[in-house]
Amino acid sequence: MSRNAVYAVFVFALAYAASFYFRIYVVDTPVSGAAGNVLLDALRQGVLFCQLNGVWGGLGLASGLLALFAGGKAVVYLWSILTALALANYNGDLGVIGLALGLLRLARF
Repeated sequence: MSRNAVYAVFVFALAYAASFYFRIYVVDTPVSGAAGNVLLDALRQGVLFCQLNGVWGGLGLASGLLALFAGGKAVVYLWSILTALALANYNGDLGVIGLALGLLRLARF
């Protein structure tokens, strides 16, 4: 396993942990609009919109295809972040396909 692949896995793990933390403590926690922070509420609504409409899964799949066919360092790191977001935010159906495609790229990275 090359050093670049280890870095990509490390970026994936950090992105997964950060998005999972954000999902648990911000998105899944009910907050009132009057008592909450306006910026945090806007981020929460944006993540919920993407989560309910499958945007994270689509981005994970698209980045997996892009990493497989056009891979470079920046593309692989982008794939690791977007796939982690898809898996942590309930879009695992397309996110897993993107993960598998990116893992095929990591085998040659």
